Amino acid sequence: MARLSQTLPSGPIDIIGDVHGEADALRSLLSRLGCDPDRRTAGRPIAFVGDLVDRGPNSPEVVEMVMALIDAGVAQCVLGNHELNTLLGSRKEGNGWLWGDDSDHHQYIVDGAVHTECFESVLATSQQRERYIAFFKTLPLVLQRPDLRVVHACWHGPSVARLPEQVDIVSLTNRWDDEINRDLDARGIRQQERAERDEFANLLRLDVRPTRDLNAHAVAAGERQSKHPVKVITSGREVRVPFESIFFVGGKWRFVQRFDWWNHYDEQPAVVVGHYWRRRIGTWSAGKPDSWSTEQYTDWTGPRRNVFCVDYSVGRRFAERARGTHDGFDGGLAAMRWPEQTLVFSDRDEFIPTTNRATVGD
Repeated sequence: MARLSQTLPSGPIDIIGDVHGEADALRSLLSRLGCDPDRRTAGRPIAFVGDLVDRGPNSPEVVEMVMALIDAGVAQCVLGNHELNTLLGSRKEGNGWLWGDDSDHHQYIVDGAVHTECFESVLATSQQRERYIAFFKTLPLVLQRPDLRVVHACWHGPSVARLPEQVDIVSLTNRWDDEINRDLDARGIRQQERAERDEFANLLRLDVRPTRDLNAHAVAAGERQSKHPVKVITSGREVRVPFESIFFVGGKWRFVQRFDWWNHYDEQPAVVVGHYWRRRIGTWSAGKPDSWSTEQYTDWTGPRRNVFCVDYSVGRRFAERARGTHDGFDGGLAAMRWPEQTLVFSDRDEFIPTTNRATVGD
């Protein structure tokens, strides 16, 4: 069982963004931070924001490195939504590596044509799978201390308050899922949702775009997310999008998008998250809401300017590789050095100051 809220160590700390199986990028970043995962040493404590795995070329190596650093007492890691998916046995785009599925693939469009491409990921052995699932079950949802909070996706006080001190995360998640689904059943929404999804290939095909708004599905998808404390913390709250703005990502059509909770966070402790596919340059894909949008990629945000996303989309490298890019990627793996509030990237030599951070007294 996991203690769902744990304490960050005092003093300086490095907070590392979503890794998504990019083992080479993680080794490079750790070296820049003065950490040697093979010797299990680090110049300062490390906190990982979760989503260690999926889509990238070597999730097993990433998990092994992080497990070694945690065992050595120099690192901590919160549970991300991708780790939660594996605990729940959910087969998602990009996590076939854990199940030994070399047919796991993604879909994308080039010149109007839909293409599919398998993920080139090292497959876990059955023994590794058992070890990794056992490890994921030990991860907390929240790391905090008086000046700093680390969660994967969303700091939401009411959701954090509902968390038991120590619990089996799978049983807890399933119990809250069941409560929400029973309510949807009582209102007749789930039956309508199944019919809507069946009409459009269960919303899993890029070339089968829904031709009308699916009200029951949108309601059910939003409530399963925003009424579930574990999913709020690991994936964020969600709100409905207009039908003309639905989008395909992560292997399915989406009728809800991420709620910008950071623009409503008005508490004193700084919050550092991952999850939101922040970009260093350009834009990712037409038609997909760019939920984390700031004037500069180094900006803090929120009413107090004390919320920061340290996920710079290293997890999109699978898509860049599919289109022929194998060097000079747009996305990178980043760490936030606290209290210096500087960024360190796996593929850049310089340490980059963050911007727009409120000062004491602001």
